Amino acid sequence: MPAINLSYLDVSFPKYSYTIKEIVDEIFSQKLDNDVRNYIKNHIGIENVYKSFDLHKISINGSDYLRPDILLNDMYVKIAKKAFKISKTMPSEISLLIMFNGNQQYVMPAPTLEMVSRLGLNKDVRTQNFQGMACSSFSEALQGAAGHFAIGKKGKVLLLQSQYSTEWYLNMIRRAKKISMKDKKNFFAFIYFAIFSDVVGAAIISNDDKDSLVKIDTETIFSRKDTSRDSYKKAKVELVSDKNHQMMFDFNLSPNLLKQSVGDLSEENISQIKTKFPTDFKNVKSWGFHTAGLSFVDYVREKCNIDKEKAKLTYKLMKKTGNTGTVSSLQFIKESVEKKVIKKGETGGIVDFGWEGNDSFLYTVQ
Repeated sequence: MPAINLSYLDVSFPKYSYTIKEIVDEIFSQKLDNDVRNYIKNHIGIENVYKSFDLHKISINGSDYLRPDILLNDMYVKIAKKAFKISKTMPSEISLLIMFNGNQQYVMPAPTLEMVSRLGLNKDVRTQNFQGMACSSFSEALQGAAGHFAIGKKGKVLLLQSQYSTEWYLNMIRRAKKISMKDKKNFFAFIYFAIFSDVVGAAIISNDDKDSLVKIDTETIFSRKDTSRDSYKKAKVELVSDKNHQMMFDFNLSPNLLKQSVGDLSEENISQIKTKFPTDFKNVKSWGFHTAGLSFVDYVREKCNIDKEKAKLTYKLMKKTGNTGTVSSLQFIKESVEKKVIKKGETGGIVDFGWEGNDSFLYTVQ
């Protein structure tokens, strides 16, 4: 497949920002044991997150279901229109819309339906919507765009991504009377609530070098999935019925199994890049790791044998904006270009991992 070009990149957060200390010592202080508060403040490597809820105006207890104050599809429309304006792209130039969502605003229809209408895209625009691909989906979008061009399609690709999972975890933890480290289900749900930011990202992709910010050779993209017998049991969010026959989200996680799995898969992909592109690998100026929290990033980075100095930007972004989930790779590339961590002609690397597996690739700043 051909190389592809990113001519525009952006990330946007809801207006509600919270420090981790504010969340655990003020907003949820009465719900958390001291050991939970201390663990979150001292061991996750995150100082600030963004939420689509005004947490100061909600009750931290209750079984009533809360919806975000800032709707996901409105965030998508806002960032897409900004992308068109700044990049001087007409909606009619978009021949493929790709969307990756951790959580959708509606169960059905796909958000592509609303975006085509609200953004004024062409009647013959192609659309692809992926839900639940978790945190390792960016390279799948890149390969989808490359495939679009490989079959002879013209125009540009608009990619919209989001991590909007606060709704899940907030409604879970509100049902718990008290959260301790012994209560693994609610403890892990609160960890995920605390570390994830709600966020959307946008990219405009083309097969034309004109106005290119970043070029990605799709031959450098390597993907791995965990094919072990019970791999699907490591993590899941599902709808279940409580004792009052009310629907609710339920969460199950085996963090150690998940960490080991993504570490092994990441190591395999990095080995492939190192073997097939040795010079490019050696010249990588900075590595972007999925901002999954300190223990995961440290573990995966060490498995890949990449020096922490080359991952400084990952740790800075994680501290500043938390786990940005599906958007983390797009965010890293954007920040590495804007902050000139990677300059024109230089190479960056991505190690993207999550429930789905691992995707790793190289990119060059134009």
